[in-house]
Amino acid sequence: MKFRHLVINFKFLIFVLLLTVTYAAKGQNSNLLDSGSSGKTGNSGIRTSADRQIDYMQRLYSEKVEDPKEFINGKEYESYYTRSQSKPILFVDKRRTAALFTKSRRYNNLTLQYDTFLDEVIFTDISKTINSRFPQIALNRDNVEGFNLYFDDDSLIFRQFRSPECTKKNLSEGFYEIAFQGGSTYIIRHKSSFYVREGRNEYKYSPENYISTGEVFHRIKSKSDLLKLFVGKSAEIKKYLHLARIRIKQADKQQFVEILKYYDSLKTAAR
Repeated sequence: MKFRHLVINFKFLIFVLLLTVTYAAKGQNSNLLDSGSSGKTGNSGIRTSADRQIDYMQRLYSEKVEDPKEFINGKEYESYYTRSQSKPILFVDKRRTAALFTKSRRYNNLTLQYDTFLDEVIFTDISKTINSRFPQIALNRDNVEGFNLYFDDDSLIFRQFRSPECTKKNLSEGFYEIAFQGGSTYIIRHKSSFYVREGRNEYKYSPENYISTGEVFHRIKSKSDLLKLFVGKSAEIKKYLHLARIRIKQADKQQFVEILKYYDSLKTAAR
């Protein structure tokens, strides 16, 4: 508790000092502007010096007050699936790097995983060990706007949809991958469902595909679901699906992206 008070006092001291230097610099600049045309070269030099003071204090404030790991706010995460053959972690065996977005900052080169069953972002702190393992934290979703997962063969961009926005867009709250965004938008809800097999808890990965050609998203489970969205262009899309031999129930992300690119090209050509 004493340490926390010392940190808070130090932050306050830095903040006050930053304000003091800033106002002092402003005062210097104000006097210079009032001094007329005399000493223009000297005035420019003094203004530059004041700006350097402000920049230095801002950097000092950023380094000391803005904790580089301030996003670490959540609960301890336990690997509840250790006995399961199928894991709820998205692409658990693939190497990755990651970035995290809060309302004010971006954090790069993190170790992140996404739990598709709990809809949680998991941060692994590789800077320390507890009981011979790296601690894992399920991040507080209130602090997370989105995150990116970078794999060798793909980059996944996630954004969190919250109420009331998600209600207007016909979506449930949670994290969605922004798979394509053009004239139309394609997002994926990476989900897992729970079942028991031979006395063990298992997790079936069942992603959900959502497409919007306007403001509202619609879940796509069949060809008919898809064609209903493409008003005036459904015949062309149906022909495209046949020629490309795409079965919507088995379609992967890239195939959905190609469908939407084709649909957007049809709309552009019609203008």
